[in-house]
Amino acid sequence: MPSSLLFSINNEGRVHTLSTSGTVWRELPYVGQEFKKLSAVPHFLWALGGDHQVYVYVHGLDIPIRVREESYENERWIPIEGFTARLLPTDRYHFSNADGTTDRSIDKIRLSSMAWQWEGDWQLELTLAGQPLDHNGWTYAVDFPSQYYPKKQWSSCVRRRLWVRSRRYSAMNSWCAIAPLHSDATKEPFIDICVGGQNVIGADPGTMLVWAVTSHNRVMFRTGVTSKSPEGAKWNPVSVPPGCEINQISVGATGLVWASLLDGRALVRIGVTRDSLSGESWVELRGPLDNSRIIQVSVGTCAVWAVTQDKQIWFRKGVKGEGAGISEELAAGCGWVEMVGRMSMVSVSANDQVWAVGADDRAIYYRMGVTMGDLTGKRWRALHAPQQVSRASSNASLNRDKFHRSCNSLNQRPHSISEITSGISEWDEQSHSAPTAPTSLPIGEVSGKHFETQLKNPKAWSPVRSVGSVVGTEAHPETDDSVWQADDSGNSSIFYAEDEELYWAEAETSWAWVEAGACLLDPSQLPNWFIETSILRQPELDQPWRLQILEKLQMRMPGKELYSNYLSAVDTTSWTHSGEARVCLNTPVIFVECILQLEWVHTNGVVTVLNPDGATTMHQFSVTDITCVQCCSEPGSPRLAIHTPHVPPYSIKLQFSGDSQLEEWLAHFTSVCGQVHSISGKPAEKSLWAITNLGDIFVSNTLSLEMSQMQDNMYVQEINLAGKEVPISIPIHAGIRPDTEILLTGCIADDADRIGINFDSHSYYKLRHKAHTELQNTAFHFNPRFGDNIIVRNSMLDGKWCDEERDGDLPLVRGHEFNLKILCSTEEYIVYINGQKFCTYKHRLSPYSVITMSIWGKVQPFKCVMKTVIPIINPCDIFWRQLGGHLRRIESCSTGVTWGIGYDRTAWVYNYGWGGSFIGSLDSNNVNPMTDSQDYRVYENQRWNPVSGYTSTGLPTDRHMWSDATGKQKRTRDQVKLLSMHWQWVSDWLVDFHVPGGVDREGWQYAMDFPSTYHANKHFTDYVRRRRWYRRCAVATTGPWQELGHTKLQEVSLAPVNDTVAVWALAAGGQAMFRTGVTQSTPTGTMWEHVNSDQALTSISCGPYNKVWAIGNNGCAYWRVGIQLEKLQGESWASVEPPTATHLKQVSVGKIGVWTLDKLGRLYVRKEVTTVFPEGTHWQCIMADPPILSSAPGTTGFKQVSVGTKEVWAVTDGGVALKRHGICPENPSGTGWNFGIAGNWQHLCAKAL
Repeated sequence: MPSSLLFSINNEGRVHTLSTSGTVWRELPYVGQEFKKLSAVPHFLWALGGDHQVYVYVHGLDIPIRVREESYENERWIPIEGFTARLLPTDRYHFSNADGTTDRSIDKIRLSSMAWQWEGDWQLELTLAGQPLDHNGWTYAVDFPSQYYPKKQWSSCVRRRLWVRSRRYSAMNSWCAIAPLHSDATKEPFIDICVGGQNVIGADPGTMLVWAVTSHNRVMFRTGVTSKSPEGAKWNPVSVPPGCEINQISVGATGLVWASLLDGRALVRIGVTRDSLSGESWVELRGPLDNSRIIQVSVGTCAVWAVTQDKQIWFRKGVKGEGAGISEELAAGCGWVEMVGRMSMVSVSANDQVWAVGADDRAIYYRMGVTMGDLTGKRWRALHAPQQVSRASSNASLNRDKFHRSCNSLNQRPHSISEITSGISEWDEQSHSAPTAPTSLPIGEVSGKHFETQLKNPKAWSPVRSVGSVVGTEAHPETDDSVWQADDSGNSSIFYAEDEELYWAEAETSWAWVEAGACLLDPSQLPNWFIETSILRQPELDQPWRLQILEKLQMRMPGKELYSNYLSAVDTTSWTHSGEARVCLNTPVIFVECILQLEWVHTNGVVTVLNPDGATTMHQFSVTDITCVQCCSEPGSPRLAIHTPHVPPYSIKLQFSGDSQLEEWLAHFTSVCGQVHSISGKPAEKSLWAITNLGDIFVSNTLSLEMSQMQDNMYVQEINLAGKEVPISIPIHAGIRPDTEILLTGCIADDADRIGINFDSHSYYKLRHKAHTELQNTAFHFNPRFGDNIIVRNSMLDGKWCDEERDGDLPLVRGHEFNLKILCSTEEYIVYINGQKFCTYKHRLSPYSVITMSIWGKVQPFKCVMKTVIPIINPCDIFWRQLGGHLRRIESCSTGVTWGIGYDRTAWVYNYGWGGSFIGSLDSNNVNPMTDSQDYRVYENQRWNPVSGYTSTGLPTDRHMWSDATGKQKRTRDQVKLLSMHWQWVSDWLVDFHVPGGVDREGWQYAMDFPSTYHANKHFTDYVRRRRWYRRCAVATTGPWQELGHTKLQEVSLAPVNDTVAVWALAAGGQAMFRTGVTQSTPTGTMWEHVNSDQALTSISCGPYNKVWAIGNNGCAYWRVGIQLEKLQGESWASVEPPTATHLKQVSVGKIGVWTLDKLGRLYVRKEVTTVFPEGTHWQCIMADPPILSSAPGTTGFKQVSVGTKEVWAVTDGGVALKRHGICPENPSGTGWNFGIAGNWQHLCAKAL
């Protein structure tokens, strides 16, 4: 879970923050304004000032808030005049929005407040659906509500062009005043403020609900508050029942609103939904007791807590926020439960964690044990954290005799709490509740530096009573370590010159307010806020006397030779593990009962699949034959897939009775495979990374295989062909390139007439009448013909033989052995027979394209030896090693820096560890807790009939009424199960209101028939409709990954630049970003820098430092101009026209080229990309040929591509990994594919190769 912030206000009105990744309260720099109340959601803090006015504070955003204003200029063609701004009375406005319903005159579009700034002037949009327009930007159509085209036609009667301009919120990390209700702010001041509603079901992402109460007993609702408009639009009054005077209000994450009345009752707002964010009506509730008045309430998601005037705290049972918008019972609950403890106020977070301020000691307490199953928790526990205070604080006037500093505290943080507080904490642990009686506390002792001097360079201005005015500039969380950065080290509290106004308070501060709305705390992984600082400091641990004692204790330990004569208690050199399972050995998915046995003897093992009786063997193979063991479970069916590409069947599936048994076997297989392949520790820097469709992480490197092939600076592969039947085909996975040498020995039969040795390339497939025609290619045909006493040399191009070469004699003799050596140079093949040079043969087809050497005729080969300058690697021979964690995308580079992105778009950075998840702790290192979440989706389908309208009764030929997106698979909500025991539901089934194409108020989409295009509004001819339901689940696991900040990412790309690593990424909204400070030693970097782009991007990739390409939402490609070593962010984006009628969706850039993928699963290579012309000239299409389409069930095309320094890898939508073959400087697109295992892959990264 990413770090989040807990906010508080002390008794002086100063705002403090405490990060879940830190241990110290940080005071926001004082700006001349005290605050009374706070309310927060992630990144947005609303506050009630001491002047009873409302302020908003936006913080912690890596991406600036940027809004693109659009205005369409419309014109109509009129005879004689041509195109003119004079429109018909029924036409749209001259300047309008996209559908023409709103007037968008450019001179009327102004900044909403002083907090916004324009970025540049109005500009024309010069692309339409990825296709370039002329310099005027006009698009043409027959009429306005019609399809627009980039070229004018004879029927074009109207035209329009798009003007765009961006504005930016400039009040980041500063307090911004919200406009008062009247010109005189004192006429109707505010008395309470709250913000929430970030999880309103079906609402647009970024929606927030802000409620306020004024001194005139008016409840105000702030409209238009979103993450793109932090200030909102205006205040709207909300009527309250007669006789009700509200003094406090609270809104939960789901939009549920409660308010407390002056007479002690409570009001609950009913009907808060995505269509009515302010709700519809109020419901009155009594207080817990007749003589106890509610003075404050706080609303979470499924929890409501209240404080009464006698400082007792209460919990409201029966509240369920997800259904509160449509159910009065779920919104109001069913009863009060009294909790132990005396509190002055309470705050509930979005995940229902509870914080409170003690009524007697004014300390902050946390409710331990709050879970989804027990929302009331177990007990209160005081929060312990030292406080960083400004010298402007009035605490600086305390008697100087109260200040002290230990002799060794100049370079470390003081103790977090006084001895008195320690005693209170112990008493609290015994009572298991908050203090219930007044506690007398002495004045706290604080230690400061020059606290009596005046504050220099104060960061404050007088508050301005206008919307958007900046009250004061706060520190940025990425740049000001003294305020925001987590402080866990002993040297982090040194008082630098620029921090002279800050010091540490050791005593407990009197807190007036705590706000947990933005604090997402995981109760199973609490931060170090509740543990007192250890008395022993590092300087004391390093004292010579202590080290000397430790050394003497170690010397007293007996040596190893004392126990050398004892036998081992357990012999671990040989063992057997067996158990029951079900196995699938055939292509049809049929599982049968079996007994699985894994036997390990010294350095190797054997896997045996026995019949249930244990007497006969169904299948057996060696552990050395295994290249990958991966989970292929389905809900309710724990399964493993074991890949043995050289032992048929090439993949076997095992099904177990439960998840624990599956993980036990998976751990055993992982352990023995690691020993066989000598794999341990962290992966090599230049590794191939991959992710399966289940989110499992795999890594592979071929370093050991490459070293075993190395001989005299050449990579050598020997293949024993003795006893093999001819014809035979020998794969050449590295191709034939200059300096490659192939040596073949064998014996020719006595009755041989013709023999042949061919260097075959990939076949070319031509599509004719929806069928593929295979056209073979042979780079070199060597054909001794004993009847004619000649040796013919030739090549076949696209199925046609070229001119033969017949010169020379025939040195081969029937019945004799031969020695044939073929050496490849840049221009020709050189052939040696029995040690003598026989001939040369000029290249007619690139030798890089050679994929196999085929031998036919009456000949018996003995041995084939290949020598080449690059490793000879078969993609099927690569061993895949699993690491713990759960990701959706992964990117790496040649320095070993690796980043991943989860299904919830959280960024993770590899920390150079290994193990985690199912792997035991002994085989793991540097692993951390890791969470991820994803949605299950089902579609509800209905058909219209004249009698009853839309019903779930369809035609016999219709799809299932509950199905997947295609309608071919039946999917009901009751049938959906979680994948494993590590997953849990975090929501109920909800209607999805964010479906492509739009939905109506109830979430339905309409169409003429099911296999059609869906739209939001019902038309007269629409006979079917559907809506999508979703339910969210989360997984908890461990892995060698470190979470990176709050910013959600949809894509990331890495490339080394000298001693640093260039990291480009796309935020969830499509904004481009550049990460600074990333190196091999600090893979997380320091901060994000936003890179402007007029178009939202969907994919980005960086190769060498001056190659950065991206794909826009419009399917167009862009490349970054002006990248230099001094300015890695570049200057601007330049568009590259996509292939005709093609919508690109992914790009990958490497040293060997630029590759893209379109929405139809076709690959494109940018040709003629040079240093002088970095954008290239044209695209070359690579489609999935029949071998790819038949590689795995359901394969229709490519799913993802990754380009490295020397290699290109791709993944099919059937889950097969492919390596591009035949890439050379003359043909950067290659000639064909080498197949890896069908490992259910969804994403891989070859950037490090």
